[in-house]
Amino acid sequence: MKNIYFKKTICAALAGIILAMAGCGSVSGGDSENTNSSQAGSSTLLNSVPDTSDEPSAKSISKEDIKQMADVNAVPLSNVTMIENDTVPDEEFYENYCNYAAELFKASCTEELKEGKNVLISPESVMMALGMTANGAKGETLTQMENGLGGTPIDKLNDALQYRMTRFNNSSNVSFNVANSVWVRNSENDIVMNQDFCDKVKEFYDADSYLAPFDETTLNDINGWVSNETKGMVPSIIDNIPDDALVYLVNAIAFEGEWQTEYAEDQIHDDRIFTNSKGEEEQVTMMYSEEDYYIADEGVTGFIKCYKGMDYGFMALLPKEGTDLADFMESLDGEKLRNYRAKAGGEVNVCIPEFTYDYDNELSEELKAMGMEIPFSHGADFSDMADVMHDYFFISKVFHKTHIEVDREGTRAAAATAVEMKFEDAVEIEEPRFVYLDRPFAYAIVDMENGTPIFIGAVNTIPEQ
Repeated sequence: MKNIYFKKTICAALAGIILAMAGCGSVSGGDSENTNSSQAGSSTLLNSVPDTSDEPSAKSISKEDIKQMADVNAVPLSNVTMIENDTVPDEEFYENYCNYAAELFKASCTEELKEGKNVLISPESVMMALGMTANGAKGETLTQMENGLGGTPIDKLNDALQYRMTRFNNSSNVSFNVANSVWVRNSENDIVMNQDFCDKVKEFYDADSYLAPFDETTLNDINGWVSNETKGMVPSIIDNIPDDALVYLVNAIAFEGEWQTEYAEDQIHDDRIFTNSKGEEEQVTMMYSEEDYYIADEGVTGFIKCYKGMDYGFMALLPKEGTDLADFMESLDGEKLRNYRAKAGGEVNVCIPEFTYDYDNELSEELKAMGMEIPFSHGADFSDMADVMHDYFFISKVFHKTHIEVDREGTRAAAATAVEMKFEDAVEIEEPRFVYLDRPFAYAIVDMENGTPIFIGAVNTIPEQ
């Protein structure tokens, strides 16, 4: 019998050798004449961008850059365009989304809240990145991802996220930018992307796919793309690219909204007091106003302050005095989130401190706790995404970074999420063998460089010493 065990170090070494020797990556289902591109240099749009090995790596890749490159070169991998979906998601989706959002927040932020830290996640960004990823999943892997994202079936989820992305990007009174991309190691000895998957993420998520050498230039390109799409609010999403990484599925969201009603100078006051979670007083700038959306529920009061156009608002929730913020957030669920907005009404006098901060978290353990265990394991099935020339292909990490600024002008916020997918190989090790020199034997002293024997001998008996 043979045992199986896994060694990432062996995989990494093999990957390094393969990367050094391999030709170009490819996509199954496409024209073979158009599926190869140079592995060296900066990342390239699948099937459409020329070899840039002699050019310096770009620090930022914009949609305009991609369009210019695609206009000059071969037909892109995916000829489809994103559908302009005007079908509003049903109540079941929104219920599922709010339940997922509450669970994700509690799973990822509770401990840091207890430590007195500021936290911020974008459930939308995480859902976009994992939604793309789920389109490559099959069987129980897909089922767990659907359940972890609130329980919405993947086809319905695609439609809903496509509608939301289109709506956000077409906003007229606030500035929204939602963008997605897929980055693939440029080695057909490691991975060949499936055409249907690339078409689907382009159609529903407007995600272009890139072949990339997965070296320092790719690291700069991915981070540059994120920085560009978040307007510099999230300057990077990953710190390095492991040798066994094959795919990154990335989402970026940027929001900028001015207040519906501007603050007058006499409504803004410096040197006001904010008491932190440790009971310490901090001096802040407070902004005072009267709003029309008062929130009052068991254990909490709050309000909503709208941005221009009234399509989006800043909802504040203040637990009753003496209630720990972490405990309050642990009691939050999807139904409460929806009811706070639905029941908000009536005039209320409020004040908001000006603040800004960044937050980041790696969400793999939290997502596993939410039911996505198989997608992160060797049992994952992402065969609808790509043909992988290794034994196991699975999600290894989900990176998430956010930024927030709230001041007298309005709010700037951004988020980025990157799903990192890796491979591992199963290495076969035979049962241990034993050779006991307890009877006559031969031997030799050999040159290890060429195997030639320098001495040869045989032992039939062991003389007394």
